[in-house]
Amino acid sequence: MDTAGRKKALLISIIPIICGWCCIAAAQSHIVLLVGRILAGTAVGLMAAPVQVYIAEIATPSLRGALIGAPFFSYSIGILFIYGLGHSLHWRIVAWCALILPVIAFICIIFIPETPTWLVRHLHAAKASKALKYLRGDDEKARRELSQLVLRMEREKSFIVTPGKKKRTFWDRIQKKSVMKPLVIINLFNFLQILSGVYLVIFYAVDIIREFVGEDVSPGMAAIITAAVRLVFTLIYCFLLRYTNRRIMSIVSGLGSGIAATTIAIILLSIDSSTMSDAMRSICALLLVIYIGCNTGYMILPGIMVGELLPAKIRGQLAGYIFCLFNLVLFAVAKAYPLIREDLKTSGLFLIFGISSLLGVVLIYCVLPETKGKSLGAIEDYFMENSWFWWNRKPIVDEINQDRRIS
Repeated sequence: MDTAGRKKALLISIIPIICGWCCIAAAQSHIVLLVGRILAGTAVGLMAAPVQVYIAEIATPSLRGALIGAPFFSYSIGILFIYGLGHSLHWRIVAWCALILPVIAFICIIFIPETPTWLVRHLHAAKASKALKYLRGDDEKARRELSQLVLRMEREKSFIVTPGKKKRTFWDRIQKKSVMKPLVIINLFNFLQILSGVYLVIFYAVDIIREFVGEDVSPGMAAIITAAVRLVFTLIYCFLLRYTNRRIMSIVSGLGSGIAATTIAIILLSIDSSTMSDAMRSICALLLVIYIGCNTGYMILPGIMVGELLPAKIRGQLAGYIFCLFNLVLFAVAKAYPLIREDLKTSGLFLIFGISSLLGVVLIYCVLPETKGKSLGAIEDYFMENSWFWWNRKPIVDEINQDRRIS
């Protein structure tokens, strides 16, 4: 992504998913079907990083949060779309339908510009200026933003090559405060997010819902219900990202999901689900909706963190490593879920979900800076300070706004 560019990385990442769905749709054996699943799954992992980085680098500070949240809204639409089609159509038809959007996306991406940040860092100032004029629609804004990008790159030259010294390695760069701090914060939160059950509830929605509401609900309908709830709340969060602070939204999200999941665990520990009354099942179902809704905020937050917290000079590389590690841990936890559920029961699982959500709140409160309306350069400067904790912070000074005041 850092070498070829964000745009090319996006194009390359779409190719496996197109091939994967073609294999699935045309499969005449289990081997081909598995190959298709592997290709499609690999593509999802490949495209996660360039999508978040691309959006973060082209968006203005005021729109960045909502736009970074947009892929998760699309993800929720996709889940509901596939569940809905799968409930009523043959799986081959569903696979051919799933092929349509990646093809359209590939064609559209061909015509979008590369990010100005990447172009400036690779000495393509003229192309960066053209891209900014296209993205901002205002020559003066484009000129001012380009000058800020060039100035920041000049200031960072010593980060990569210091006169009289050898070129810094990747590991040397990671040890810098502006890199290490966001890297630790993001990975810690990703781990807690996985344990909070965000994706486990998606993967095992049918089993979880049917335990609460009984066998009367069909597997397909149970999956559609959870997907619809997540879609509605994802849309709400994307809207809130435009108008509310990241920290407040994330803390409320974590508290809501943590309290709801812990309450579900206490109820299941107190009452056997097989003898639960209809009224209590309704209460558990409502709490589950609250949990899924609030936990959706946690689903969006890692994308925002990757797009906003990582420094530009190493953003592409780190984003790839972060999403790779995230998917490896998620894969391990998802595969271990049936065994864990057998030992701890559903009550124990929801207790883990609740505790992890609340620990995420503690992490957010202590170390996550407020980034709403701040330029990526200003956020990077914040992490160069000595303190890790938010309450010892210095104000994040936005370079662009400061430049406007001076001029």
